[in-house]
Amino acid sequence: MKRLILIFSVIIALLTGCTVKQGQLVIIEEENHSEIRQNKNVYEHLNWESRIFPIEKYKEAIARIDAEMKPLAVSPDYSMVLAFQPTGSPVPDAANRRVVIGNMVQEVNLYACNTENGESKNLGKFLSLKDFRFDETGNSLAFIDGNSNIYIYSNTSGQLQRLVTAEKRDAYNTLSWSKDSRRLVINSRMEFDIASREFISIAVESYTPFIKSKFIDNNYILQMKNNEYNDMIAFYDFSTKEFTSIANGIYIDSDNSNVLYTKDYMSGLNIVNLKTLESKSIDNGPIYCSYIMKSTGDILYSTLNNDLDSSYRYLLVKVNPLTMTKTSISLDSPTFYMSPAEDKLYVISSYSSNTIEIDSGNLRVYQDGNMKDDPDLYGIKTTLLKMFQLDYNFNETYEKYENMAKEIYINTYDPLPQEALENKLIDFKRFNMPIPTHQREDHIPPTIYFEQLNVTDSKASINLGLYYINSVEMIKENGKWYITGFSTHPASGEIASVTSIVKKHLNNIKNKNVNEALKYWKAKEDTEYLAAQRKIVEELIAGADELTFDVGEIEFWSLSDPHRAESADRSTYAKENNN
Repeated sequence: MKRLILIFSVIIALLTGCTVKQGQLVIIEEENHSEIRQNKNVYEHLNWESRIFPIEKYKEAIARIDAEMKPLAVSPDYSMVLAFQPTGSPVPDAANRRVVIGNMVQEVNLYACNTENGESKNLGKFLSLKDFRFDETGNSLAFIDGNSNIYIYSNTSGQLQRLVTAEKRDAYNTLSWSKDSRRLVINSRMEFDIASREFISIAVESYTPFIKSKFIDNNYILQMKNNEYNDMIAFYDFSTKEFTSIANGIYIDSDNSNVLYTKDYMSGLNIVNLKTLESKSIDNGPIYCSYIMKSTGDILYSTLNNDLDSSYRYLLVKVNPLTMTKTSISLDSPTFYMSPAEDKLYVISSYSSNTIEIDSGNLRVYQDGNMKDDPDLYGIKTTLLKMFQLDYNFNETYEKYENMAKEIYINTYDPLPQEALENKLIDFKRFNMPIPTHQREDHIPPTIYFEQLNVTDSKASINLGLYYINSVEMIKENGKWYITGFSTHPASGEIASVTSIVKKHLNNIKNKNVNEALKYWKAKEDTEYLAAQRKIVEELIAGADELTFDVGEIEFWSLSDPHRAESADRSTYAKENNN
């Protein structure tokens, strides 16, 4: 018995600090992390003023590459510049047209440029990158392309490897390196082993440090998970394995005074002062790209233009972090890259024919071409955004809601009755708000796009692929687009079938065909619901001579309330509102 206990003790000891990876036992070094809980200044033991961002050296490196190249990043030893050139291919334009709001993509040639001999290695054609980072040595570059595929490029061997092939375009968006350059963390949670090309975990352990920015000596600003597995930004000392929590959120950028972060992915921009750990809110809206200028401390970011009737959908905003003074310009795309020299912004336009560069100092826009969405497509997108803005941001009286709703929704009766306006007003009276809080997220989704879009003359049928608001029917009246129905799919065979059944049922009620009219509300095991419905039908039959019946809006639903079906063939039942 003692021997058996000893064997179990050995097994338990061996398993401590291990994790299982696809049938393998992988030993992970157990690290003890301790948080500095006393009220210490983050810089107490550091000469923080010696942290320097070598902007001048970046400028020198960029000056050694082809002037036609658009630089993205410079390696830590300044020997390589990552740069791109748009190919001009119009193929991605179709994908950008489907974006209601969100980042744009363009096809680019990606280059690794040698600053010593001026040679440029073409790494291939990619959709414009989502994220890119050198490891601490500068020998390896990891990046995520616009299709969410993940690559690693070795600056020493000149070899490019695809590490992960994504199944969905929005699967992977951000990455970080481990201190030993052996692992990547994807989307701030999935841990990937480079040597084996396997995900070690789809939920990285709490307090696992992944580098975002080296501060000085052995001290770093990094992203990790706390005990509740929430995103946390911390100041970390790798020599002592001690850390100080800086903020709860997702790291964006930092200089030697501030850290820029978002509360959620792409939403709620904040800045925290590293001396005082005091946070300030910069913008509560969607955030697409953001950057701290290391040379000035100014913050640049892109967000949605709240003036939805503007011909430009987005704003580029510049903020002084000391005074919080903002200046802005309007753009038709929110996607930009900052040159490492901090003199230019390169904008990825929604159309390949547009080349947009911005002077980061005075926000002057240099634009070649001005192709935009056609008026119908832009009008449809604008109405949909007004719908989201009203649903998420309205908190005033019913009278004001009714006036605003009439600018977005309308009731129509051709080719069949659809009553979006009536239904939205009824819902507001029921809940005293546009949408009950349990039926929506905390903020407007920062990315909305068409999964399906069919526009025929003055009608449009749309699927947004969102949980509570997906299929939308629209109509154009007097040159303006309105929403007339939800989840109705009027052109589908399923709607035709349901409409036929409902019409037949109403005709039986009108003509007082009692047996036919009541047969839908009878079963071997009668229920309270069936009895109530049967009583309603009996009352309608009794008063049929004075009543007129029309088929109302038909909605397809799946699973349970409030889950509207994304398409007719995915629905499990239909709801119909009669008049």
